[in-house]
Amino acid sequence: MAKSINKVKEVDVSTVAGNKTLAATVDRRAVERCKEAIEKLGVVHTPVIGTAESGKRVLLSGQCELTALRELGVKKMEAIEVDVAGGGVVSAKLTLLLISLQGKPGALCEGLLLQEAVDAGVPRLEIQNMLGKSASWVSNRLSLVTRLDSNVYEMVKGGLLEPRSAEEVARLPADVQFAFAEKAVREGLPKSAIESLVAGYKDGSCPGAVKAQIIGNPREALKRMSDKRRAVNAGSHGQSKTGAPPDIVAGMLKSAGMQTAALCNVLSGVSPDEAEEYKNALRGLETRIYALLDVIRNLFTRVKMEVDHCGG
Repeated sequence: MAKSINKVKEVDVSTVAGNKTLAATVDRRAVERCKEAIEKLGVVHTPVIGTAESGKRVLLSGQCELTALRELGVKKMEAIEVDVAGGGVVSAKLTLLLISLQGKPGALCEGLLLQEAVDAGVPRLEIQNMLGKSASWVSNRLSLVTRLDSNVYEMVKGGLLEPRSAEEVARLPADVQFAFAEKAVREGLPKSAIESLVAGYKDGSCPGAVKAQIIGNPREALKRMSDKRRAVNAGSHGQSKTGAPPDIVAGMLKSAGMQTAALCNVLSGVSPDEAEEYKNALRGLETRIYALLDVIRNLFTRVKMEVDHCGG
């Protein structure tokens, strides 16, 4: 005979303490969409709360819904209430179980939740088994948390910096992260711009003066990088005459083609979790591939223009 399990209860919204880690990943657009959905359909995704021995209620899942309900002035809500009398370990395990069932909250939030679980005493092996993740995936998420400057994290918590942008900032040296993030927020730079600037800073060939400009004046540095890319695209008519001999160019093209084909075969068998280990290298390669594509397309454009000119 099937057993009926129902832990849904009506609770006072004001009695539920929000989850600061989950709150860091909730942006205004998500809250507004959630408010609209609640007004039309009601609460679609029921929040999950944990009740401690003291009677305190702590949110385990559904920060967006809780925020939306508060802003709508709703006094009571239905929530799944579970016992977390065992303390931080029980709460951490339940939170990990919930993120394994629901959509990904983002690498930064995942790392923070994992760190809370580790601090509470949950063994890493148990975390891996609960989430169905590899040891490298767990390590990468935890290292993201340790790399991120605490002041940058406070900016995320305060809603000034989006978590995805903070993940990019974490790739910078710790001593420049806050200065860069502060300028990026002040100048309203999107994630795509932040990603480009961080990639430029991490490029081994980037001069010290440009690195300093990326941190101190990111918008101007972005313009400078864009101008440089346009210059590369435009090319130089004298470059082909003074560049490498044709046989060297042909050899490099053949070698690059073979290596690219081999790399495609290797990467096609890499899982998303394993790819986390090569994230920075892959992004650097992506930047160089885009630059190479720009040069190739520019060459084809110039060849076509010359053919058309001769034909005319």
